[in-house]
Amino acid sequence: MPKINHDTRANILKGALQLFLQKGYKDVSFRDIVEETGLSKGAIYHYFASKDELLVAVLEFLVEATKQPVIEQPQNVVKDRESFAELFINDKMAQIHDFRKLMGGKSFKINKLLFFIEAINESPKLIEMVTGLGLQEKAFIQNSFIGLKNNGKIPEGKDPILLADCLHCMLQGTELAVFFLPDDDWVNGVEKMYYKTLNDFFTIISA
Repeated sequence: MPKINHDTRANILKGALQLFLQKGYKDVSFRDIVEETGLSKGAIYHYFASKDELLVAVLEFLVEATKQPVIEQPQNVVKDRESFAELFINDKMAQIHDFRKLMGGKSFKINKLLFFIEAINESPKLIEMVTGLGLQEKAFIQNSFIGLKNNGKIPEGKDPILLADCLHCMLQGTELAVFFLPDDDWVNGVEKMYYKTLNDFFTIISA
């Protein structure tokens, strides 16, 4: 088996990710990746046999590079709505910080929505990956709501698991909407949208 140079592989993945974000998956060729990375086409094929294989590796790399530490038993940490919002949004913003760090602070216009929709639809493995991440987030929200219930922060007679499922659906809509935010104020805009979604939700269930 050929020896894998992890630095070279990581550089290919970073270069491909930047291109996919800029141009969309379908419009990126191996020639583009060669020009972006400065490697030969043969060197890239040494690590990835096809563009589809590269796509899966890029998304796995992105998920791993932005993964945050798992919060064990959030029901024991979340005491009120403020602590839930802080815990949830801090985790989201840490992911964004790690993404920006991964990109080396490079500024470019990115077609974020198109790339991620294309990427997920291209591979059953990516659909499975995204589904698994969604289930993890849903479990975190559900356990956080158990903490809210245990501390009397959920209206009497309302099921915390059902409420958590409703909020999870709302947050999925928010995550789709953030792709349309202007690039020049994207980070601040994301944080504001998450806070607004949480505030709107808790206002509705308290009415």
